[in-house]
Amino acid sequence: MKFGESYEILENGGFATRKAWDGVFIWLKPKAKVKSEWCKDPILKMLADANGGEVEAEQMLCKYSFNDKKVMSGWHPQQDDLAADDWVTPFIKVVDGKLEMKVYKKSEKSQYVGDLFDGADVFRKP
Repeated sequence: MKFGESYEILENGGFATRKAWDGVFIWLKPKAKVKSEWCKDPILKMLADANGGEVEAEQMLCKYSFNDKKVMSGWHPQQDDLAADDWVTPFIKVVDGKLEMKVYKKSEKSQYVGDLFDGADVFRKP
């Protein structure tokens, strides 16, 4: 699948990864209003306070690496990611307090997070 097709899945609350990646997936964090009292970052709290107690956060792509156990907010695709045709839809769930990711050979647009993990704790399900 091409990046454009995977982006449609991201817009519907799903996840995407490339076959070339090892233990990495991305998701689209939706636009949201962030209240001052939720802010742990002092600069973000200052901005929210100065804006009447909340600030609007733009939607952004985020990336998670199982190997590094790190999240990158504001990830953007490189040229090779945009041109690649090895994008697939992973399914993410929590099992015994640990993340698990499964990647299936064929991704269907109608299948999103939770479809294959009924009853499991999943991060997002549209």
